[in-house]
Amino acid sequence: MLTRSGAFLALRIGTVAALLIVGCASHSRSHPTTQMATDIDPATTQPAYWYGQPAVASVEGDSFHRLWSTAEDVARSYFFKIDRTDYRDGILTTEPLVSAQFFEPWRRDVQTVEDAVDASMATMRRTIRFEFTRVDADHWRVTPKVLIERRSIAEQRITSVVLYRKTFRRPVKSRDEPSGTPESDQGIYLPARYWYPIGRDEALEKSIAERMESRLKK
Repeated sequence: MLTRSGAFLALRIGTVAALLIVGCASHSRSHPTTQMATDIDPATTQPAYWYGQPAVASVEGDSFHRLWSTAEDVARSYFFKIDRTDYRDGILTTEPLVSAQFFEPWRRDVQTVEDAVDASMATMRRTIRFEFTRVDADHWRVTPKVLIERRSIAEQRITSVVLYRKTFRRPVKSRDEPSGTPESDQGIYLPARYWYPIGRDEALEKSIAERMESRLKK
């Protein structure tokens, strides 16, 4: 049997829990309930949209070649592989790298706990893009931008136990491909697997810029 003090403590805990639930519920309903998840600006589905957003960090120097080599070294230090090197347009990009999960503490491509949770709950990947611009005759600026993409896998119909093994692998024959989806009924045929951009990793961009500045000072 609870004492008066114990009952009062239980009441306080219950009140706080109720307030937290109400607060979370009100926050989750900040958007109209009639709005569909697919009601987004089509422009946000293109990498160019996110690369065109303002930069949050940049590094400047008086040697283009030193900035370029430093950018390559820093990208490799995060386990990224160099993909495109365009000296004329001042563009240096890496190959997409699947983001680190919570059991990979030695990797630094995921900077925040929230991003680590997202990368562990779904398959994410990141791509670094360095943009070089001339400030004046003997001065250059490099801006790192990191694109985050999420992998989407279409649902597949499972009608018997023998089809379980086909859920997580690509269909080999055309007769194994899923059919009869709501999209295909409307004449829309989506790929079974694809990546789509969801934003920029500003925390990683700042970390890359700080590491570049540190190496340039040595």
